[in-house]
Amino acid sequence: MLGIARFAMKSPLHTGILAALFAVVPVLYVFSAALVALTTLRFGLTAGTRILIFAFVGSLVSWFLSGVPLSLLVLVLVTFLAVTLRETQSWGRTLLVSVVLGLIFAMISQSLFQDLLDSLMNIFQQIVSAGRVGSAQWQLIEAIKPMAGYILLTSQIAEALLALLLARYWQAGLFNPGGLKAEMHSLRFTWQEASLLIVAMLIALLMQPGALMLFGIPFIFAGMALIHGIVAKLKLGGQWLVAMYIGLFLLNQIIVPLLILFVLVDTFFDIRKRIPELPNKDNE
Repeated sequence: MLGIARFAMKSPLHTGILAALFAVVPVLYVFSAALVALTTLRFGLTAGTRILIFAFVGSLVSWFLSGVPLSLLVLVLVTFLAVTLRETQSWGRTLLVSVVLGLIFAMISQSLFQDLLDSLMNIFQQIVSAGRVGSAQWQLIEAIKPMAGYILLTSQIAEALLALLLARYWQAGLFNPGGLKAEMHSLRFTWQEASLLIVAMLIALLMQPGALMLFGIPFIFAGMALIHGIVAKLKLGGQWLVAMYIGLFLLNQIIVPLLILFVLVDTFFDIRKRIPELPNKDNE
């Protein structure tokens, strides 16, 4: 994986060509977004924008071939987030900015592209329910149609954050070994940030339940970082992390609320600081 970044960082032309090529392939455009983010993190917005233009060209080709323009939105989002992380050096603030961006773009999509979203949801509804009007699947999709913009932006923000995380991994691997691990293990919301998220979630619950998914992303991200930090301090095996990811995928309705609770407790009591770090077994 580092080989991609090492080759890309040989010159801006290398980076731009790779970003354009990855953007053409629908399943690989996250790598294109990560290259834009890596350049922005390393050299700033001006250099990142140059690579973004290359990536846009690839995304336009992908849009023409597949009819799906979602990679364009991820590229824009990851550029904003990379600038935020570069300027603030804070994952907590970057996660908050991701929510704000998600809300803005979700409201825009709900206002300007409602007909397009309804058409896409109707197609998805026909596929999932096999055309059986009134089935459970049909009714479920019918219920979430008014929230389509928020669902879409939740997935796009998640992809943008994953691309940013990959870019940070590349940056650490090439220029600051171990830097990403230290960042993730120390990621923790301030009480102001956590309080702001909770208040926003309560407002969303009353006014726009679809936005709850957006507000859940920072908690999930911070929760995963918290678990990684605890596992590292207790010198537990990687199987604990594998189990956590499997549980998050299969039992998300249980795991996500628990992660939110853990993050809130950690915000006020700093769980990782209270856990004594165990010595490495090799040193015993």
